[in-house]
Amino acid sequence: FPNHVDVQATPMVVNFNATSGGTPSIVVPFTYTIPSGYAEGEGVIRVLRGSDCSLEANLGGGQSGYAGYIVSSAPVAVADLDGDKVAEVVARGADGRWVAFTRKSGAWGVLWTSTDAISAACSGSGSGSRCGAGWSGPSIHDLDDDATPEVIVEGVVLNGATGATLSSLPAGYTSYGQGLNPVLANLDTDPNIELTNGALVWEWNAGAWVQETYYAGPAAGFVAVADFGPYGASLPATNPELALVSNGTLRVLAMDGSVVLGPVGVPGGGGGAPTISDYDGDGLPEVGVAGEAFLTVYDIDCTPSPRTGGTCSAGNACDDSAGTPGPCPAGILWSRRTQDNSSNVTGSSVFDFEADGVAEVVYADECFVRVYEGTSGEVRFSQYRSSCTWYENPVVADTDGDFRADLVAPSNLACSDGVNGIACGMLDGGVDAQFAGLRCQGNADCASGVCDSGLCRCTATAECCSAATDADCLEEGYACAAPPAGTAGTGNTCRAAHPHGVSGIRVYQDAHDSWVRSRTIWSQHAYAVTHIEEDGTVPPRSTWQDNWLNPDLNNFRQNVPGVANGLATPDLTAGASTFNCSSAGAELKAPICNRGAEPIGAGISVGFYADGNLACAGMTSKALNPGECETVACTWAEAPTGSEVDVTVIADDKSDRNECREANNQGTIPGVRCEPPA
Repeated sequence: FPNHVDVQATPMVVNFNATSGGTPSIVVPFTYTIPSGYAEGEGVIRVLRGSDCSLEANLGGGQSGYAGYIVSSAPVAVADLDGDKVAEVVARGADGRWVAFTRKSGAWGVLWTSTDAISAACSGSGSGSRCGAGWSGPSIHDLDDDATPEVIVEGVVLNGATGATLSSLPAGYTSYGQGLNPVLANLDTDPNIELTNGALVWEWNAGAWVQETYYAGPAAGFVAVADFGPYGASLPATNPELALVSNGTLRVLAMDGSVVLGPVGVPGGGGGAPTISDYDGDGLPEVGVAGEAFLTVYDIDCTPSPRTGGTCSAGNACDDSAGTPGPCPAGILWSRRTQDNSSNVTGSSVFDFEADGVAEVVYADECFVRVYEGTSGEVRFSQYRSSCTWYENPVVADTDGDFRADLVAPSNLACSDGVNGIACGMLDGGVDAQFAGLRCQGNADCASGVCDSGLCRCTATAECCSAATDADCLEEGYACAAPPAGTAGTGNTCRAAHPHGVSGIRVYQDAHDSWVRSRTIWSQHAYAVTHIEEDGTVPPRSTWQDNWLNPDLNNFRQNVPGVANGLATPDLTAGASTFNCSSAGAELKAPICNRGAEPIGAGISVGFYADGNLACAGMTSKALNPGECETVACTWAEAPTGSEVDVTVIADDKSDRNECREANNQGTIPGVRCEPPA
């Protein structure tokens, strides 16, 4: 499928080899580019190696035992359905049936195809290929507490082991937009799990949906769940609330249906799936929503009825239609200008990249994927992309197993000329108007060697990347340009450029290795940490922790470090080293150890230096846990045959891994000398 390069849906991340310490994978449907159009019903799932995006498998389209196509606009879900500790992939087939793919003994095949056509079959082909309510995907949870998960499609429940239909849509269920990604949680104090579409709530009881009478909402819409405070008459203080986006407004509703916040309009209209996190570091959650023209964070504390202990730091952080910041209306912490004229219902995700208790927002509009400061909406990272937009959002997970967070962004060339992507109307002389430039803490952080007021300064685009040519730096997404008016410091900055359109998947990591670690999983569109284990297993209902009761969580569509302390760091050392002589030269060896408090990923460069010059090099082949060592070897072909030379061994000699101590990476191999062969 060489032409299947467009991605319309949210990518998933999972390690199919978790028990053996393998590399995680990225799983997402692909479709082909159609200039000025798009296709939804002729997709193929690609399983990509998370470390380099190389193809591991194609699922669907006649591959891996499935003859039909996959709906490319519908996100998949990944979880262990059959109890073998290896995740399956659940997707919507173009014929309306759902399919679960499984990997056994290294080979992919079909675990099951749903007994019934749960969804509408796609119609048309090429630019006319469309799928009714075709933008939503499944959620996977264990509703029966029997250690066998169920697959939920809107409100239809499938047996996760067989694909048989256990229950149809609950009475009174209505969908919204192009379909709803199911949101389930224990919304009351009984042990059963509930499903909500924002309008009603249903409990899973004895294999069927039963409507709860305690809640009636205003309308169906996109939902997220968290505990915003002790709201709702006669409800337990620990009951969660719902964030509901519907018909261009945001509401926060208690579980008795009473209004906590709103309705507050989505600036510019539209509005996709909400995220929930502590954006401003006050210990209480806020709500993020992406609309047609703005990314907005709503805060109950920015109303006349703030919460106890809550703060509102809103200042001039709400942009107008021209992107000029000004005062925010009641209920809004900040709102930043974006561009989503296509669907205007995209999603976003959240991650605390610095583990400082203040979350950052990750959002991709039609032209750029950005990371926003949670407190103010200031853009901290920007890279070009393109999309005609569906429900998709970028996600954060550790895709390569190096114990550091990575940002995964989907792109497509749909609705465009097939080269340049959607026309970008928010460019400032060809660069992202929202992004001041590459950040730095010191001169060494910048390719130009000049850091001023926290931004890398430049005199030419070639000074914005290590490749050091204008063309290469522009392709990497940076151009030297004047910063936005009012930016502190002197000189031009390296701003985010948009040289052309983008398709497929791009994975980003921090160039200075300062992002903290993350889980190696993002399993479904309606993602919350506690519904899935890192190995892809699904907790039974009785052990499924309420996310909002964990003081370190209380979030929705946010990933977290894989351990409690994301700030823990590794510490590399080079130990007592040796050499042997052979016909090939001097065989140099050194134990490379991790003396820190956090694992470090494989592929650490190790240089062996004589008189300051590189003699030979190697790298670690596996992740090193705290206290673990690996011997790294290389051959110095031109070892001295006369006077002895001391060889200095430097772990992480390229300085591309962040450590707690950088000054203890060296070891010495004394007296290296090899007699020439007789």
